[in-house]
Amino acid sequence: MQPNLDPSSIASQVAIGTQAPSERRITLNQLVNLCIEKEASDIHFREGGKLALRVGGKIVFIENVEKLSRDEARGMMDELLPDPEDRRRFNTLRELDFSYTHTNGVNFRVNLYTQKGKLAGVMRMISKHVPTLEELGVPETVKKFLNLREGLIIVSGPAGSGKSTTIQSMLRYINENSVKHILTIENPIEYVFEDDKSMFTQREVGKDTLTMASALHSALREDANIVVVSEVGNQETFENILKLVETGHLVIVSMLTRDATHTLERIISFYPVDQQKLAKDRLASCLEAIVSQDLVQRVDQSGLIAVFEVMSMNPSIHNIVRRGNFVQLRTAMQAANNEGMITLDNYAYHLAERGIISQADLNEYIQREE
Repeated sequence: MQPNLDPSSIASQVAIGTQAPSERRITLNQLVNLCIEKEASDIHFREGGKLALRVGGKIVFIENVEKLSRDEARGMMDELLPDPEDRRRFNTLRELDFSYTHTNGVNFRVNLYTQKGKLAGVMRMISKHVPTLEELGVPETVKKFLNLREGLIIVSGPAGSGKSTTIQSMLRYINENSVKHILTIENPIEYVFEDDKSMFTQREVGKDTLTMASALHSALREDANIVVVSEVGNQETFENILKLVETGHLVIVSMLTRDATHTLERIISFYPVDQQKLAKDRLASCLEAIVSQDLVQRVDQSGLIAVFEVMSMNPSIHNIVRRGNFVQLRTAMQAANNEGMITLDNYAYHLAERGIISQADLNEYIQREE
C-alpha cells in the first residue's frame, strides 16, 4: 500500500477554515505549493477522483480532501489554459500537452486528457536548476559528442527516466563552453534557457509551429548549429532528422526506448522492409552515440539516481548498425569499455558496489540482459 499525505500536517498549504476534515477542498495553487514543499515530481488530479503526488518515485495520495467536482476540475483547467483558443483545442482533441508557469515562477509540463468522459491531468514540475552532467553522473565521455560539429545523439529511456533533464544538462554544458546557435523543437517547452556563450531559439509544437514536420523542415533554413528534438516516434520525423544531420547539423533527440539495442530496433521498424537496408546505411553514417538511462531508488539516502548506458560509434559498431546485427551490439559495447562505453547493468554494478542502489535492483538489470 502506498503512503498517504494528510493535509492536516500542512495546514498552511490547505485552507481548512471551519469546515470538517471530510469537507476540505484544495485549489490548484495549494496543490502546486504542496508539490514544491514535498519535493514531488508530479501532481495527479482528476474529476471525481483522488488527488495524488509522486514523491520519491512513489504515488502518494492526499487524504482528507474531497474528490474534485466537475466544476473544480474545469476551474483548474481554466487556470492552466487561460487562452480560450487553447481550451477549444483541448475540447476538440481531448488531450493536450503544454507548458505552464505558476505565479511563483515554477514551471510545469502538463498533460490534460479525458478518461471515462471526465477531465484529468498530470503536471510534472520542472526544476529551476539545471544540474551539471557531473551532478547527474553522466559518463565523462559524453562531453566529446557535444563538441562535434555534426552527427546524431540519441537520449533514450522509459517515460519518467530523466531524459529531459539529461538533455537540459547537455545544453547547459554547450551553453557554458561553446558559441553556437541552439534550436529546440519541443512539445511542450519545459525549461527556458538564457543565452550565455550560445544563443537559443526555442519553438513549441502547437504554438510556434503547427507540426513537428514543418518545424524540422524550417530548421534547415534557420542557421542552427545544434537542433534538439523532444520526441521521435515515426518515419517522417526520423527522415527529417537524418536530413538535418546530413546537411551539417548536430542533432540531439529523445526516444522512449529502453537501451541502445532497442533504440536501433525501433528506428529500423519505422521503415518498410524494402527501405530498411538504406535506413541502416544512413543511420550508420549519421549516428554518433546513444545515451540510455533509467532511474533507480537510492538506498544510501532518499531520492532516485540515474543508471546510464553509453554506446558510441567505432568500426565494429558501425558494421553492426549497417548490417542490422543488433544482437551483437552488447558484446561489442563491452569490448569497447576502454573507449568509454558502458552498459546499463555494468553502470548499475558500480552503483551497487558503492552501496548506492540495492542488490535487488542490480539483479533486475543483470536478469534483463541474460
